[in-house]
Amino acid sequence: MLLLGFRGFRRINRRGFVSFSHLGLMAGVALATATIVGGSGYLIRELQRQATVARAVVGLPSSSADPSLLVPISSDMLKVSAIALGRTPVAIVNGKAVGEGEIVHLQTTNGVAAVRVVSIRDGTVQFKYGEQTILANFR
Repeated sequence: MLLLGFRGFRRINRRGFVSFSHLGLMAGVALATATIVGGSGYLIRELQRQATVARAVVGLPSSSADPSLLVPISSDMLKVSAIALGRTPVAIVNGKAVGEGEIVHLQTTNGVAAVRVVSIRDGTVQFKYGEQTILANFR
């Protein structure tokens, strides 16, 4: 490509479509995106922690349900038919695949109970329901 400048013609060689300035711009965008995504997760956790502390200081009830309002359940209602241990443990509970932290909904005669999977270990699955901890064994 030839350009006419103050000193006459000069030749400009372009070696590719991407220059160092383009690479620097893309690296800056990637760094800014990573900072925003990582920082937002930290910010959300910190705000939740502060809200919990504020509830305790003011005396408001916590987000957990009143135990008297919970539907009564037992470990017999949770049937563990398979457990797969690996990088992310999975269990088959009442015919559905669940992982740690997921919710299992139990339909009872008194209503629906939402039980959280706390941990999946060799032979047992631990659940949390209100303040109650329930262990269900593999059958």
